[in-house]
Amino acid sequence: MNTAKSKPEGPKTGLRLFFDRMFYKEVTIDLSEKQDGSEKRTIRKPRLTKTLLIVFAVLLVLGLSFIPFNYSKPVRWLWGEFFDSFVALFRPNPLRTETPAGWWAFSWNSFALGIHITMVNAEPFFQIIEICFLGTVLGAILAIPVYYLCANNVTRNPFLRLPVKIFNDFLRCIPMFILCILFSLMLGTGTVVPSILAIGLFSLGIIYQMMYEYIETLDMRPFESMRACGAGALQSVRLGLHPEVKPMFFAYTIYTFEINIRASVILSYVGLTSTYMNALQSFIESGWYDYVGAMLLPLFVVVALLQLISNSMVRRLR
Repeated sequence: MNTAKSKPEGPKTGLRLFFDRMFYKEVTIDLSEKQDGSEKRTIRKPRLTKTLLIVFAVLLVLGLSFIPFNYSKPVRWLWGEFFDSFVALFRPNPLRTETPAGWWAFSWNSFALGIHITMVNAEPFFQIIEICFLGTVLGAILAIPVYYLCANNVTRNPFLRLPVKIFNDFLRCIPMFILCILFSLMLGTGTVVPSILAIGLFSLGIIYQMMYEYIETLDMRPFESMRACGAGALQSVRLGLHPEVKPMFFAYTIYTFEINIRASVILSYVGLTSTYMNALQSFIESGWYDYVGAMLLPLFVVVALLQLISNSMVRRLR
């Protein structure tokens, strides 16, 4: 255990003294029951200046953000068209899905069998879930040693912690679509392997970031006790930290899986030549909103189930 005492801070001078007086003030309060001044304490309270500067900075950024916008065109609120289009998502069309049974049949086909209508072809949504699942599992496995190496209360050696942290921060700056393109250049197109690897690295960045920040907030006394008893680093992590970390690890993994499913449909990066998004776009442009609603229903159901599973798993593991 680290028993080194922290050095007392010296007197504040220069800019430190200026900002301290600008943002904080000393207030004397009386803690005695009779309020007779027998037990006075001096505490530091933030001044109103700090709050006003924060509000001013936020308003300034918001104001600068609106400068490049073009306000010459008037805004029209098309509530009637929006309501009609929304209702059309879940209303069978007499010329296509015809009946509610036909609408549900098309939704099931888009999920399990794929879509093959005239010039529109799309892989089944279940295949997207499989690819996202494999990529998320790969990223979660790779993230386990990484977030322990990046936590400063577990890995005290900065020469080991900082390079891993910098590399992962750089990795998180690369969009997953670019990762998929890079892997396709190395492995070729026409296969789902580039997509799985891209999803895996993207999942690694998300899980590592959330987990190492969570680990740095934990009570380290069990871990330090194991180290003081002579246990190795891996044994101390397994017995002192893993029981507390495990519930959040599974919860964040399911959350990342949910993000990957939604991003796969929106960004259409699965297999680089994903036709699922192309089919959605084609149906929207053609005004076939009953097909669009039937295709989006599996996405809503899968995301809702993942939310329920994640919440239940965290409660049970804790």
